[in-house]
Amino acid sequence: MHRTDRCAARTFDTMGTLLLADRNPNSHHPFANQWFERDLDYVLGLGETDFCAFLDQAQAQRVLRRIVEVLNDHLVRAKQAVAEQVEFALSEERKRIKNVTAFLGAIVDKFEQCGHPIVVMKTLDHWPDTGSDLDLLVMAQDETVCHILESEFDARKQSQSWGDRLASKLNFRIPGLSELVEVHVGCLGQTGEQKALAKGLVARKVYETFGQHSFPVPMPEDRIVIATLQRMYRHFYFRLTDIVNILGLLAQDRVDFDELQAIAEIGAVWPGVATLLLIVFQHGLRYGSSASVELPESVRTAAQFNSQQTYLSRSFVRVPIVPEAANLFLCQLAGNGRKHDYHAMLRLSLLPVLATAAFVSFRIRGSDKGVW
Repeated sequence: MHRTDRCAARTFDTMGTLLLADRNPNSHHPFANQWFERDLDYVLGLGETDFCAFLDQAQAQRVLRRIVEVLNDHLVRAKQAVAEQVEFALSEERKRIKNVTAFLGAIVDKFEQCGHPIVVMKTLDHWPDTGSDLDLLVMAQDETVCHILESEFDARKQSQSWGDRLASKLNFRIPGLSELVEVHVGCLGQTGEQKALAKGLVARKVYETFGQHSFPVPMPEDRIVIATLQRMYRHFYFRLTDIVNILGLLAQDRVDFDELQAIAEIGAVWPGVATLLLIVFQHGLRYGSSASVELPESVRTAAQFNSQQTYLSRSFVRVPIVPEAANLFLCQLAGNGRKHDYHAMLRLSLLPVLATAAFVSFRIRGSDKGVW
């Protein structure tokens, strides 16, 4: 492993332990508390430059606020410079998230007032952290979405890549909001193939309180399916926050596995969902998460591979495209074929073409911007 990747792996593992290690004296994991203390001492003992780099990685993993809240509880053991950085980072994150939820609340309220169903996806899954953009699923026409955001929030529509057009995804910049607003219009999936999943997700939405606002968000089972679409079928990597978020749902016993399988099978992505759950579960054990959280046999049977096939590179846990991700894609394509969902099959058939175009663009220009 390259030295940079070794450093990233050390940071990734440390953050995983700080967030997931079960410190209960009656824990099923006998060494979790020792691991927590070891990694806490490591972080609090970092020099100023290294600690700044650690916080940058926490931000990249979408766990910054959760990490600094853990550290904030143990500042008596920290150097003064580190303690000041923790307090500053926590203060800045609170301000940023307050601004994010204020804008998000205003956008949701406006769409609901106009009679257009809307759901906040992914952004609030990381709470009390938030994502780098505001992800919304809206059941409306493109023109309606643009009109509301541009007229009510002075939003500026960003240029669409080929992938964005295929996925019916619009991006906007809003003055006063540093995060991008990403709107999925009536469908999900890399090629916009998941219309039935999107419709069902909106019908099953629940309202939950985040800060001072109540937002329509996906039910836990839908959150896992959305994470799977993003991580196992689109980006082929996942962040620490994905592990923490899903393990949190499992530990709180909020997941109905039969319901989860039924929803995933609508989009022919149950093998991907099961695989992600197994990978997340195994990483959780690695970081001292409670072994009392178990996966049913239906998940283990459907999983196509496990965490041993993943690897950490450029700070993220990577899923090999060949053969692992490619097999998941073929399972999805075959599953839609068995259901005679020709709309989904046609759109999915365009994905290899788009991927090839992105690869060629990257080799020629050093970037796949405009394609993905």
